Amino acid sequence: MIIPKKSLLRNPPKLLSPRQVLTFNAMRYSIDICEISLNRLIENLRKFETKIGPNISGFPDIFLDVWSIINNSVIFKNIVCREFELNLSDELFTEINKAKSLRDSNQHIDERLSENIMTNELPVYGLLNWRNETKVENIVNISSIYSGTFTSKKKIEMTISNPKIDRLKGKIHMIEFRGVIRENKNKKRVFREQSIFIDQIISDLRKWIKSFDFEVNEQLKDYDTTEKHISDFSILLKGIKTV
Repeated sequence: MIIPKKSLLRNPPKLLSPRQVLTFNAMRYSIDICEISLNRLIENLRKFETKIGPNISGFPDIFLDVWSIINNSVIFKNIVCREFELNLSDELFTEINKAKSLRDSNQHIDERLSENIMTNELPVYGLLNWRNETKVENIVNISSIYSGTFTSKKKIEMTISNPKIDRLKGKIHMIEFRGVIRENKNKKRVFREQSIFIDQIISDLRKWIKSFDFEVNEQLKDYDTTEKHISDFSILLKGIKTV
């Protein structure tokens, strides 16, 4: 769990101001959604490896979780930068800043459809590469999926990054997403490929939470934090339907 169960970020004490409580709640939801999406994504990738073949018709469930991580990591960054006046150029924001470029471009997917068609290379909703160091010695599964690419091509150009890493037997890792971002170059709007590592985003989020958790505990160590806010609740209404 990225945010520990007993963390004050998850259980804000009543002595905090309403704005502080809402900030903690917004951080909690964005992080929890990223973690749930990552766990589901890894499970789906593991299952997907067993059925890769020409009869696969699509995989929106996988890209749903990829884009969920992209969107909610950016939400987290926006919240903490605004509320705690953090430096946008901090090293732990590097991958998330790339994710923001992808998210912003995705909001204008209609504008770059023609670009995708002309280049005949980049899929509409991006492509995903990942590695699985199998339990069999020296056997590595490297998988790629394309979302909505142009299918009349004889070959697909692709790049798989290969940074130096420790072997992780039986673990899916190096989950690399490639998409399209929009930039202004020489007063003209251009599109180019952008790559991010989902693993790195989650790792950076863990480090941010560890830092925030420590700071909050330090700031409140001399106060009574026994009474906690109950920030989530649900309502069920039962009614009688009349004609």
